[in-house]
Amino acid sequence: MRIAIARLMVCAAMLACGALPSMAQVSTGRIDATVADSTGAVLPGVTVDIRGPQNQSSVTDAMGEVHFLNLAPGTYTVTAKLSGFSDYLNKNVVVGTGASVPLRVGLAVAGVATQVTVTGETPVVDTKKMTTATNVSIEELQNIPSSRDPWVVLQTVPGVIVDRVNVGGAESGQQSNYQAKGAGGGENTWNMDGIAITDMAALGSTPTYYDFDMFQEMQVTTGGASVQSATPGVQLNMVLKSGTNTPHGNTRIYFENEDLQSNNMPSDLAATIGGKSGKGNRMHQYKDYGFDLGGPILKDRLWAWGAMGKTHVDLITLSGAHDRTELQDNSFKATGQVANGIRANFTYFRGNKEKFGRGASPTRAPEATFDQTGPTDMFKGEANFVVGNNLFIAAKAAHVSGGFSLTAEGGHDKQQYIDDSGVTRGTADTYATDRPQNTVAIDGNTFKGRHELKFGFGWRKAVVDSTDTYPGNGTISQHIGYPDMLVTIKRDWAARTDGVYSNAYVGDTWTMNRATVNLGLRWDRQAGSLGAGSVPASPVLPDLLPAVTASPVKNAIVYNSVTPRVGLTYALDDNRKTIARASYAAFASQLGAATAGVISTIQYTGIYYYAVDLNGDKVAQTNEILFNLGNQGYYGFDPTDPTRLTTVNQIGSYKTPITHEVLAGIDHELITNFGISGTFTWRHFQNINWNSLIGVDASDYTQTGTCSSTSGVCASLAQNPVGAFNVPFYALNPGAVPPGGGTSFERRQGYHQRYLGFELSAIKRMSNRWMARFGFSTNDHREYFDGPQALDDPTPRRVSGSLLTINKDGGLVVTATSGSGKSGIFMVLPKYQVVANGMFQAPWGINLGANWLLRQGYGMPYFRSQVTTGDPLANRKSVVLVNDVGDFRLPKVSSFDARVEKAIKLQRATIAVDLDMFNLFNNATVLGRQYDLRVTTANKVLEIMNPRILRLGARFTF
Repeated sequence: MRIAIARLMVCAAMLACGALPSMAQVSTGRIDATVADSTGAVLPGVTVDIRGPQNQSSVTDAMGEVHFLNLAPGTYTVTAKLSGFSDYLNKNVVVGTGASVPLRVGLAVAGVATQVTVTGETPVVDTKKMTTATNVSIEELQNIPSSRDPWVVLQTVPGVIVDRVNVGGAESGQQSNYQAKGAGGGENTWNMDGIAITDMAALGSTPTYYDFDMFQEMQVTTGGASVQSATPGVQLNMVLKSGTNTPHGNTRIYFENEDLQSNNMPSDLAATIGGKSGKGNRMHQYKDYGFDLGGPILKDRLWAWGAMGKTHVDLITLSGAHDRTELQDNSFKATGQVANGIRANFTYFRGNKEKFGRGASPTRAPEATFDQTGPTDMFKGEANFVVGNNLFIAAKAAHVSGGFSLTAEGGHDKQQYIDDSGVTRGTADTYATDRPQNTVAIDGNTFKGRHELKFGFGWRKAVVDSTDTYPGNGTISQHIGYPDMLVTIKRDWAARTDGVYSNAYVGDTWTMNRATVNLGLRWDRQAGSLGAGSVPASPVLPDLLPAVTASPVKNAIVYNSVTPRVGLTYALDDNRKTIARASYAAFASQLGAATAGVISTIQYTGIYYYAVDLNGDKVAQTNEILFNLGNQGYYGFDPTDPTRLTTVNQIGSYKTPITHEVLAGIDHELITNFGISGTFTWRHFQNINWNSLIGVDASDYTQTGTCSSTSGVCASLAQNPVGAFNVPFYALNPGAVPPGGGTSFERRQGYHQRYLGFELSAIKRMSNRWMARFGFSTNDHREYFDGPQALDDPTPRRVSGSLLTINKDGGLVVTATSGSGKSGIFMVLPKYQVVANGMFQAPWGINLGANWLLRQGYGMPYFRSQVTTGDPLANRKSVVLVNDVGDFRLPKVSSFDARVEKAIKLQRATIAVDLDMFNLFNNATVLGRQYDLRVTTANKVLEIMNPRILRLGARFTF
């Protein structure tokens, strides 16, 4: 015991004194074999070979143990040989991403039989598991009906919620927003073949789109004590296929069109959201086709694999216009056994998205949509070293060139406006961004007795170079009872920032008889810097919004953290069929690569004025702006000192946001290949940073009125689904206004969040002609305000499309999301969510598959916009009228997909014809409404589920 503690102290000292960065993510599995004779005595010197996606050989140590690490997911054959004993053979050892397969190998004294063949299956319970993770195998990816993108896979994981409902690929042309267990979407990470590729300018999002058939397996981790997990968010690990000694390949085509689609538009909605067709948004055509091929170049030495794929999604919007997306993906991987104990691989991936009509929706007209393009390339090299039998090293390096551009379909010479129905028209801004990143990582494992020491370090740099230019004269006109308007005069925006991420970890896994103890420590340093930039003056107000230049600032924001991980598992029976587990972990939040832009002199800048349209063109010309009435608010600059050379913002007293997590659960193998798992999760989120007005808290605001359902401006609503309400609104005291409305990036004092949840899962691996996966989760996520310093404006309000705050102590946390073609989505964690999928192999080559999702609906936070409050910074506010975001919810979502497949076997090849039916019961569940009760379309249904559609598919696999 003293030796184990000493080792941990030495490891911690090494980390504190000379910590180096780590950026690796788990993309492989492992086999830990213990060889013993018939009496239970361990056998050293046994030669153990594995054959499968990788081939390796090793010899058991003095404890009869042998370890095979960094294995590609798949099924392996394990043999063991020792003179004087019968040989051991097991042809069905399944290795998953992140999984540790404990294999007990028994050798009998040689007799009549020269070989003992084991037919038992790999255990479904991992005795060393320290995470809450779900592995989605290639069998599930290929044989369960899905819309074939990573987000529909994520929504099948217990505890993960996704903002949109993707019926038959209708949403596959745009990213979904998702979260789990109270962690914001910005905490999510994307990893490909062990390399972090998360877009650090848009935290939690992917830099590209994917060919679904290039994946061998996906692993989704939502919590636990793994020292390699950096954040509390969803960790998605996507593992690409590889070449092996056995040639293998796949080609496919999937097809949908209008003729294969039903109509689920209710008659009472056909006139409002049915569009020109009377049927609403429709799938015009969907095509997904491609191939992959892998095999040996030099048997046992060099292997290669490659894939090409294309996805075409063509939707018909309500206006009859087309929203088209083209996804093109190419990938290649070469793997070589350089020498005994040295294995290397190189991976190239290119993904390009071209989208025409991005953003089309009931609240955005076709001319105000965007055309998008921009390829992403990834180059990755990796080398794996085995030194002796007890030291394993994996080194990786990668470059990702991300970025894209958005160009308005309405052109750059027009102006944008928002009519009294809340619809954006005219045109839109033009946005371009370049987001390259470089990564280096090293991970290691070494074994000594009952201890396994893990260590790693790495470095990553992500650069963000972006511009946003506004059309016409740079004004946006919002109708407030046309021809009266509120006009925003804007200045173009630009920023160059970067984030440098360094981290290191060390951990000890101590394995005893039934217990496994995991202790770890992780260090992270995240530094955000600002680069130089400049933008021209506003053509309307060049004196008030002049040209601006930004100066660089190195390491403007730095997060430093040391986070511990402690885990314990205990086998409740000798057969290791039931495992109890508990863990504690602390996680540091991610720092965005663009966060340092808060102190740039170039901010998103605007000033509000009233205007009256005199010529009927729906937009404000300079001579129609009522400058004589003074401004109605402003942001991003100081109108009293417009030529100041420094930013109006500041970096205050901030901290590294930390999430504390406690897990307790139990895993049990019911029967061979069938396991169940239950987990309770408690989380506490603290040190949350925000951008708050400098020197201002709730005590600096004065109530200036009340939004009442019985009198005043809020009583005259287009509709009132809320009932009685009486909501106070506030204005900032004039003497408390910071120069230019400047904000401070700082810790939100007196504020924290709490999450409590339970999840249940059951997994049946493919055997006896069927497989299935089931999940249930329940969630409660709340926020707490311990005094006025935890708030700025006490008004319950919707600030923008992506920010809504109720300011209720102990209230539910809401995440407001938006995306291409979507109405406002207000994600409140559901009290219940059920996911289930499965496949059954019927006679005559008929395979049946199904996929089901059921969850509580998201929140409906009704509000009244354009409420005059007298606030010197924001006179007109959108006041939220509900008491809590969960008081009004959309209907429950239920989506059922089914597959009937005919498979024809041709020796080593299979031809499959698939008939996939999505939204089988043709549900027309409401997914969004107009929550602004001021506009003429108040409470109008804006979106329902896409109708039932049949997808035809054909696959050839060998």
